[in-house]
Amino acid sequence: MAQENEDYSDYSRHVNTVITGTTLINGFIFTAIITFLTRLSQPLALYSQALLLLLVVLFYLNSLLIEHLTVETLYFCRRVPPKTRKIDVRTMLMTAITSLFGFSVPLMFLVYDLVFLATVSTVIWLLVTAVYLTLVYKPMADFRKKQQE
Repeated sequence: MAQENEDYSDYSRHVNTVITGTTLINGFIFTAIITFLTRLSQPLALYSQALLLLLVVLFYLNSLLIEHLTVETLYFCRRVPPKTRKIDVRTMLMTAITSLFGFSVPLMFLVYDLVFLATVSTVIWLLVTAVYLTLVYKPMADFRKKQQE
């Protein structure tokens, strides 16, 4: 059973290390998607699109993990600053930026006339965004609301 005075700073540092590594990997995946799009001789071939789709799935799953871990550490803070309009705006901006960055992948596929891959990627992006809002953002907002009471 957790007690009020338990120190989670080691766990928080560990999660921060995982977030850093996963973010680095996500940057490599994004770069790989761009590189393959610009260098593949036949991007319309089935094997090329399968590779790009695999990279897209990895990119979105890594993004979801990063967002989840970022919020998870908030639950272990002993003192959380009061919820203010400034913090709300910052949280909404972070959510919007992350979401729009994920939407850039299907748009890149459209630039290269990969309509089917863009459609599938958009559906995956919408699903991941819905999962984020349901499993990460809403619980965090509820947690912050309880902290204010």
